[in-house]
Amino acid sequence: MDSHSENLFNEQEFKELYFNYYPIIFKVAIYLLKEESEAEDAVQEVFLKIWQAPSILDEVENVKVYLITITRNLVFDKLKKQKKEKEHILQLESLSIVQDEIDESAFKEALELAVSQLPPKCRLIFSLSRFEGLSNDEIAEYLEISKRTVETQISLALKAFRGDLRPIFESYLSGITLPVLALLLHQL
Repeated sequence: MDSHSENLFNEQEFKELYFNYYPIIFKVAIYLLKEESEAEDAVQEVFLKIWQAPSILDEVENVKVYLITITRNLVFDKLKKQKKEKEHILQLESLSIVQDEIDESAFKEALELAVSQLPPKCRLIFSLSRFEGLSNDEIAEYLEISKRTVETQISLALKAFRGDLRPIFESYLSGITLPVLALLLHQL
């Protein structure tokens, strides 16, 4: 019975905390998020953290300041995550649009010409990696070189495509931008 009454006391204490601080926490969340449903979700997360670990409040001198701080931190984490997700979606959308617009045969011609301009060792390693589908370990073993050398040569090839060999891509693919070229090369 003691543990039951202790649980009721904790629940009652939590309800008091919730009703006393909900309005200010919600105001902070809505101010930062600008959307009621997201603010409500943030407030629920804050109070869920308190419910799951009520002992964290034992060492807090000013509960209001503490709750505002964790609300702000939680909201900032949400905003960072949303920004990263939006950036990723935009990249995928722009790549999809570009892939629809780019003539595949023109891209292959540009790529073949660009690869032919690479130094022989770099060209061989890049071709084994991207065209033959060998892993870096398989290439290293096949050519009897270190895996690090393979990685360096592939990196040099991609850097050349974005740098000195970029005009080749531009001549075949009108209107290509460096970020789009980087996305296309990343898919190789």
